[in-house]
Amino acid sequence: MPLTRLDTRPRLVALARPGAALAVALAALFCVLRIDHLPLMPIDETRYLSVAWEMWQHQSFLVPLLNGEPYPHKPPLLFWVIQSAWALFGTSDWVSRLAVPAVGLLAYPLLPAILRQFDPDAHQEARWAPLVLMSLTLWFVYQALSMFDVLFTTCFLVAVLGWVRYVRSGRTTLLLLAGVGVGLSVLAKGPVVLLYWLPLALGTRFWRPAGAAPARRYWAGVLAATLIGAGIALAWAIPAALAGGSDYAEAIFWGQSAGRVTNAFEHARPWYWYLPLLPLLTLPWSGMAVWGRPWLATPLQRFAAWGCLPPLLLLSLVSGKQIHYLMPILPFLATWIASRLAAGRPHRARVVSLVLALVTLLLAALPEIAGHFYPQAPLPGAARLAALVPAAFAVLLWRRAHRLTLTLAWPLSLLALLLAVSPAIRGYYDIQPAARQLARLEARHVPVAYLGNYADQFRFLGRTQETMTVFGSAAAFTAWREAHPQGVMIEVLKRPDADLLAAAVYHQPYRGSHLLLIPVAAWPLLADAH
Repeated sequence: MPLTRLDTRPRLVALARPGAALAVALAALFCVLRIDHLPLMPIDETRYLSVAWEMWQHQSFLVPLLNGEPYPHKPPLLFWVIQSAWALFGTSDWVSRLAVPAVGLLAYPLLPAILRQFDPDAHQEARWAPLVLMSLTLWFVYQALSMFDVLFTTCFLVAVLGWVRYVRSGRTTLLLLAGVGVGLSVLAKGPVVLLYWLPLALGTRFWRPAGAAPARRYWAGVLAATLIGAGIALAWAIPAALAGGSDYAEAIFWGQSAGRVTNAFEHARPWYWYLPLLPLLTLPWSGMAVWGRPWLATPLQRFAAWGCLPPLLLLSLVSGKQIHYLMPILPFLATWIASRLAAGRPHRARVVSLVLALVTLLLAALPEIAGHFYPQAPLPGAARLAALVPAAFAVLLWRRAHRLTLTLAWPLSLLALLLAVSPAIRGYYDIQPAARQLARLEARHVPVAYLGNYADQFRFLGRTQETMTVFGSAAAFTAWREAHPQGVMIEVLKRPDADLLAAAVYHQPYRGSHLLLIPVAAWPLLADAH
């Protein structure tokens, strides 16, 4: 096969190809519907938008800020993406919430561009890989969120594309693209990218495409791309450390690397924690007959396996575990599944049909189930109509396991579930009304303090300007109360009594508890609540 044909420059106009184009269109529709029906989710989404907003307010380009202090827990790329969208399109809620998912849509054309480096005639694999990725449970859950994981995965795919093209052609200039991808990945989520990048790049001889350039320079190429990525990251980190102070410098140079590996923080879990979750996170394909041999028959299959298994092993050995740490392996899993789908129509989809039947039953009883968990935000009986979506797909897949039906059935059923339960979710998780109340108090110069662990969840939603006063205990609040007799205290309580609810100037359900804004004059009531 001619090298020149394999080395054609992959452009993002690959969107014109059916698989990536359909995946982008459907994913964009899913994101718009979810953003329209669901609120920013506290605490993570609200915190990250507030960090970006505070950076925007203070023109702090280098150092992320959280409630007046440097925020060392995350690198700045996500906040830069959001602020870039604000600079171009304004600071509306829609612009703010679409910025990160819009960048994440680039993962769909990047994936077939990578696959075509193995075989430019791999039309079926390039068609199905983006659709499979879109259909995976874990990807669907995170795609519309203003969080780091889809952004991080997209940056990592840039590194993978550069590396695979370098392996294919031997052109050292492509190491720059790989290094830029590594650097952007570090700026997206920190040095954790090395857990995904190094096993894949160092294992190149096990998966390299047929006819690839000689392997003698792979080690030097890995080193060069990694150093380019490190240089890009340091171009931000060194000036940021100087601007943020010694504590911030120590946090970003230690806490974002060795500190997160050696310490569990609040996410310590056993080594096997991911394994029982994988069947759920990879639905619908975990219920399909796509896992039989041959497993590693082609370079593409070996490439996909090498992108999944070593990172999964390393992540299992690290003490801190979260399901979204698995996001960067999903494009490789989608690639492996697509290689099997390309071989022909799948069969034995009845497990997926049964899962969809269970979802149908769940949706048919959704008003009663939601009423138990969210009693203050009851659902209308019409929410049961969402059960028609998984029911229809269950019947279709029971009769015939068509590939396109499989890729659409699960995400559309999950979307139907989310939209049906969205009124209850808004009732318990939408804190924009509280944020607007705080903005009104700020406009009247009423002092406000927060009792508990504050995550700056109100700043962006209320577009407030002032740093929140925070107290870790009720005892510490006493002196502030005496100095601000007209002030208001914010607290989240599990079971406030009727007198405390009556004293509050505002209250709402909040994540299974109650969010209250209480005048300090009612402090005896608040003290009794403790």
